[in-house]
Amino acid sequence: MKIAISGKGGVGKTTLAAVLAHLFARDGYRVTAIDCDADINLPSALGLKEKPKPLSELHEIIEQRVVGPMGMYKLNPKVDDVFEEYSVYNEDGVRVLVLGTIEKGGEGCFCPENAFLRAILRHAIFKREDVLILDMEAGIEHLGRGTARGVDLLIAVIEPGTRAVETLDRIRKLGMDIGIERIAVVVNKFIESERARELISGIDYPILGVIPYNQCFVTADLENVPPYKVCDLKPFEEIKREIEELVQ
Repeated sequence: MKIAISGKGGVGKTTLAAVLAHLFARDGYRVTAIDCDADINLPSALGLKEKPKPLSELHEIIEQRVVGPMGMYKLNPKVDDVFEEYSVYNEDGVRVLVLGTIEKGGEGCFCPENAFLRAILRHAIFKREDVLILDMEAGIEHLGRGTARGVDLLIAVIEPGTRAVETLDRIRKLGMDIGIERIAVVVNKFIESERARELISGIDYPILGVIPYNQCFVTADLENVPPYKVCDLKPFEEIKREIEELVQ
């Protein structure tokens, strides 16, 4: 299963990515979790005390692997050894990598760093047997059209508010533009109200689950402990079951 999780900042997509990685690993799956967000939080949410080196900062390796004769870029550089060398494992055995950010403005998808990071994602998506969980930015910038075709499911994490539903529309469009056909929703930080229910009822994508607002997630963040160690996992276990039924 190859799962990309997207949503605007602060909605809880990293929490969902970390808890799902924990649950799949607990149930015997080999799991790879990749932080594709500029705001790097997934390693700490998975209990790692030190952040793995962002792959976008491997400047010498990127230059060697991507830049060819006369400044031409190799679109399919060798990355399998880099993938292995810069993987870090948490106590559950989850493989964790960090893509990092691309800081060269204006170069778009043709800069060497982006070509390199997309090659890493292609390797993760097409070459490995693991359950793969991608903690994406809302814009899913790192996924190109060819890479995205290997993603089984794009999960949009939203809060029950008008702006979050607008974000869902944006994620849907971006996903469809690059070829992701299966999109589902997780509603996070839910507080029961008639208006919240009304907004949810207007979503025309499968809803994998609704996670109630709980102060434990704030506590986990403040104390820098994985959320799955201090919070109720029942809503996440139901989401995991829904994913398995939807994808397999």
